[in-house]
Amino acid sequence: MANELVTRIKDDGSRELIAREYWRSHGTLRVIRRYTPFWLRRALRTPYLFALDSVDLVLGRRSDMVPPRYLNYADSGGYTEQGKEFLVYYKQRCGLQPHHRVLDVGSGIGRMAVPMTGYLTTGSYEGLDIVRSGIRWCQHHISNKYPRFRFQIADIYNKQYNPRGKYKPGEYRFPFSDAEFDLTIMISLFTHMLTSDLDHYLSEVSRVLKPGAKCLITYFLLDDEAKRRVAAGTAAVPFDHKLEGCWTSDPVTPETAVGYDPAMLVPLYQKHSLVPDAIHYGAWSGRSDYLSYQDIIIATKRSGVLT
Repeated sequence: MANELVTRIKDDGSRELIAREYWRSHGTLRVIRRYTPFWLRRALRTPYLFALDSVDLVLGRRSDMVPPRYLNYADSGGYTEQGKEFLVYYKQRCGLQPHHRVLDVGSGIGRMAVPMTGYLTTGSYEGLDIVRSGIRWCQHHISNKYPRFRFQIADIYNKQYNPRGKYKPGEYRFPFSDAEFDLTIMISLFTHMLTSDLDHYLSEVSRVLKPGAKCLITYFLLDDEAKRRVAAGTAAVPFDHKLEGCWTSDPVTPETAVGYDPAMLVPLYQKHSLVPDAIHYGAWSGRSDYLSYQDIIIATKRSGVLT
């Protein structure tokens, strides 16, 4: 049943994401997005999204565990479906158990947390994010019902989402003890992070993981096939600007979308006592054989390493 669910989501959700991202990342719209501030784009869309939310409310289609569209700042669609899809990966590929302790860095507006509420029956979950509206929604709608699910602000600077942030990404220390978690997840976080900050975050992931525990992190990985498809113009995201250690689709705001060569990432993982178990390539590049929309690296912290 779980495999059938993932297959259906892959067929429907990934294709939808590819189409949406390709439309936003190419041609005239790409130029408009590049030079229009994120806050202005959101402000212009909010009345439309609020109207859709109002229709849902009148027709009784609103769920208390699904955020309204106008608050969903990530705007990636498939809120419920993607959460269910990844819960299958956590259980089948990372060995997640109902008593485990989970850290979600970049928890957003609860997309990964909601499906876990029915699985982590004796375990616990910690969510960190830089967007206050998302944290407030999660605290009110998730934590109030499930006290073992906690969310807190990571006051980190980000040009789009938190321009007044207190900390630089490379300076931020996760507010948890060493070797505390059984699983750490980062969904669509390193797809917006530059190389020096990524290195620091991997060190923090390793620090808070128990020896033998796993992390699941999504990326845009530019292996040879993905590079060929980007050059041919068939990938959803056009990584056509080279930076130090990575590529971006937007030289004005590089964090809009960041891609990495997997051959560069493996040594970084090893540097921080993380051993990649598997690399699962995603549909974003246009390849026909994929697991999810973005690429996924699952790694294990080496046993006997505490920090």
